[in-house]
Amino acid sequence: MTEVKTFKIEQKFDGTDDLYNYLIKNVNFIGESIGIQIQKPLKDRPFCLTGKEKITERSILFFASKSELPESLGELIVLAGVFNIDIIICFMPKFSKAYLEPFSWLQSISNADTEFIVIEAFF
Repeated sequence: MTEVKTFKIEQKFDGTDDLYNYLIKNVNFIGESIGIQIQKPLKDRPFCLTGKEKITERSILFFASKSELPESLGELIVLAGVFNIDIIICFMPKFSKAYLEPFSWLQSISNADTEFIVIEAFF
């Protein structure tokens, strides 16, 4: 099992819609930063963005929520199940070891191929 990857975006966003617009426009930068080749375009879905990895065709979920962690984890799990996701990229306003523990636990009970990435983004 691999560990949960983390990354930080220094830019400040005016909410999740602004963050999602940034992701759509900068998909190559995000992909290079986290080590995944992402196909263009991303699909704008209710509450999230989805996409595919270029080489493996694994499905990717981009999810951001300002809700408290337990509530947003519930949303994340539902969306990942609905869209049959292989790579989960979650954007959080801040993270610490305590915030990463639930993601580590989720990864430990998920399929071996499921990958979790947490990105700190201020929105």
